Amino acid sequence: MSPLTILFLAILFTFMGICLGIVTGLIPGIHVNTISFMIISSLSGLLIFASRLLSRFGLTTSELLIFLSMLVIGCLITHTFLNFIPATYFGAPEGETALSVLPAHRMLLEGRGYEAVKASSLGSFAALFFSLLLILPARMIMGDPINLYDRLVPLIPLILFSVVFLLVLQEGRSLLDYKPKLIAAGLFFLSGLLGFIILSPTGLHAYAWTPIEQEGLPISSMMLFPMFTGLFGISNLLVSLMDEPDIPDQKTEDVEIGLDKKGQLRGIINGSLSGGLVGWLPGITAAAATTVTSLFTPDDLSQEEKSREFIIAVSAVDTACAIFTLVALFIILRARSGAMQAVLELNEANIQGWTSVFEIPSLFLLLLFSVIISGTVAHFLTLSLGKTFAGIHKRIEYEKISKGIIIFLLILMFLLSGPLGLIVGVISTSIGLIPPLYGLRRVHLMGCIIFPIMLFFLEFDKYLIELL
Repeated sequence: MSPLTILFLAILFTFMGICLGIVTGLIPGIHVNTISFMIISSLSGLLIFASRLLSRFGLTTSELLIFLSMLVIGCLITHTFLNFIPATYFGAPEGETALSVLPAHRMLLEGRGYEAVKASSLGSFAALFFSLLLILPARMIMGDPINLYDRLVPLIPLILFSVVFLLVLQEGRSLLDYKPKLIAAGLFFLSGLLGFIILSPTGLHAYAWTPIEQEGLPISSMMLFPMFTGLFGISNLLVSLMDEPDIPDQKTEDVEIGLDKKGQLRGIINGSLSGGLVGWLPGITAAAATTVTSLFTPDDLSQEEKSREFIIAVSAVDTACAIFTLVALFIILRARSGAMQAVLELNEANIQGWTSVFEIPSLFLLLLFSVIISGTVAHFLTLSLGKTFAGIHKRIEYEKISKGIIIFLLILMFLLSGPLGLIVGVISTSIGLIPPLYGLRRVHLMGCIIFPIMLFFLEFDKYLIELL
């Protein structure tokens, strides 16, 4: 196959992935992992269809699998850019965007929703290129000769406990103001117990039924959507409805991010480094890393500046995490996400470990090509679609939008997660209402992910299962 043919097919499949990423990014409840599972479960039919469609190129099965992997990568990277749009305008978050909902919603109420989208796109786009510069150092630090990865894994519970302790300590007017700290700690454990019950397969599989069958997708993954939507999405919309906010016209022309270059750079670097670390460590999601990024924001910044820096950092975490799960796949040969599991299964016979620093696997280089193309296209797509979505609020009353979105999310919960998903959504929404009622930050609700991870690495999960 000639280099021009490889280039053409690489771009073609990457753009097909970008199209899928638009769908997963803009429609709440449809995730890249869902697309990845669908590709693997229908692989035989896809290969037959693709081989007939591209018969003139004479592709082998192995080559087709490589190009399908580029499709998955294109979808994954595009998703990390576009998923901020529904989180901003509709309050429908995923794990990666959950903590950014409140700052973005606050900006929406100020007529600056598009500025939030622009800040998010900047964070993702800058993190993309910053992460590329870190790949070679990461190879030498995480792999041979330093092997930091093997040293970090036993420390995961300690790292997470330290982060949670610091965040709880920050609540209240002073260190002696113990009541908000106790409530925050209780909130962490309450959401953590909910997350543990959901992520543990024990008991759930017997009651799970969904109108739309999702072959290959574990029950725990199906329940993450109603959990995050309840904790951070619907609860946020309900609070807004109580206040009956008047959504102003959204400014979309000559929009500048209200943060100096130093603050932007700090958000990009903090988010990229945190996301890079998350890409290596098993079980830790991009959402968990946002608890780390919030600690590096100076106290002397205004609330508006903190919001913008936080949005940039969270978006950088999401994109950097996606890139470094790919890097980790070729260095430690382990999949750290559903998308990487799909890439691993598609190329199980062809994936070569990056054993020598200066002998980079050709498959890895092709997938990095998809990362660059899809990230660049997704950046401009996000800015364009962000303007389009901003216009919706100029024509429709916010109260009607909010009620419509809540109904839409409840329908999605039922379709994607069944009756059990609705129950999880209602419980999650009730817990999600607690922080604003007590004046606490919603970051403590990330206990739904952090607490089960801590239990797993401490090997206490089996005891809690027996207790329940």
